[in-house]
Amino acid sequence: MTREFKKGEYGIAADKAKSLLDKGIGITEIISMTGLTEERINKLHKKMRDKLT
Repeated sequence: MTREFKKGEYGIAADKAKSLLDKGIGITEIISMTGLTEERINKLHKKMRDKLT
C-alpha cells in the first residue's frame, strides 16, 4: 500500500522516520506513524548509515 504525499509532506515524514530510527523504534511502528513504505524507510536508513562512514 503506497501513500501519495502532498507537497512537503514526504520530507516531514522522512525526517520523523529518521528520528524514530535513531531512537531504535521498530519499522512496523514507523510505518504506521509516518505512512512511509518499508522500502522507503529502508532507503532512508541506508542513507543514514552511509553518511556515518
